[in-house]
Amino acid sequence: MSGPYDPRTGAPAGSGAAPAGIPSCGARGADAVFTGVPGGVSVPGAVSPPEGALAGGEMIAAVVGEQVITAAEVDRRLRLMRGGPLAARLPHPGTAEGRNLRRWLVQVMVAETLAEQEAARLGLASEQVAPPEPLPAPGPCRRSGRPALPDAANDSAGASGGTAVGPGAVFTLAGALRTGGVVAAVLAASPAARAVCQVLAAGREPSEDEVRDYYRRNLDRFTTPETRWVRPFGRVRRGQLTGPIEDAVFAAREGETTGPVEGPGGPWTLVVERIEAARREPYAAVRERIGAELAKESAERAFARWLDARQADSVVLTPGHEHPADPAQPDAGHRH
Repeated sequence: MSGPYDPRTGAPAGSGAAPAGIPSCGARGADAVFTGVPGGVSVPGAVSPPEGALAGGEMIAAVVGEQVITAAEVDRRLRLMRGGPLAARLPHPGTAEGRNLRRWLVQVMVAETLAEQEAARLGLASEQVAPPEPLPAPGPCRRSGRPALPDAANDSAGASGGTAVGPGAVFTLAGALRTGGVVAAVLAASPAARAVCQVLAAGREPSEDEVRDYYRRNLDRFTTPETRWVRPFGRVRRGQLTGPIEDAVFAAREGETTGPVEGPGGPWTLVVERIEAARREPYAAVRERIGAELAKESAERAFARWLDARQADSVVLTPGHEHPADPAQPDAGHRH
């Protein structure tokens, strides 16, 4: 998009007043349609503000169908983030990373608005489309970086094989890598997005062959290796020790004392106090959990595809509020 703008606020520099009457986010107004965005794209069915357009005296950040998200609304959400428990992890507002955080937040708010519009169009129950919640804490993750499979007793999908992102959704690195950070954040925070995801999930349950194939390809996720309790180390598994010490530990029988064994700092005397044999959960015990996890991931991918299509059809972003990865914006960190 063309034209200089203030990178601190996203407002076009020297922008003047524009036609009034553009509805704020949450309001609708089919008569408030503008065309001719300099350097922008005319989107069918969307309000198209000219560069520097104002809504009720406020700068426009994005237009979503016939709804407007103002820069002031973005700033309010950003203040909530910077006043929250993860504030120390956020980039400084005066940096390129800080400005890109603001751009990213615009994408999240756009996605929330699209989900709310779709939920209203589908007539979903009001309790399903409450206002977005604060972003949940990151979910559990194994040391390998893969998310732990949900506990059948606690998972919102339940043992019935439910397919949707449930009320207890959490924001995980695995989810962000699978669908993108915006989709993962919106599904974690927006009841409307989760409700739409449930609708999109219908008929996407994995087949028995898909569930069984996942089990065969990921046996390590359902296998606990042999574990030994060794004095003075405590609980150890193969690969956690090295050299002669590991060899001695795993050659000894339960209750046996072995050593002295040469190791770091000199000789070691080791006592194998207890041995727990390796074990693997049988397919029947994890089948429903795997099915629920695969269905949840399929639903999330379907929601991501739906969101991409709706954004292409119905969204206009004003200068300073582009996607952080847009190479045309001045703070883009990745260029070719």
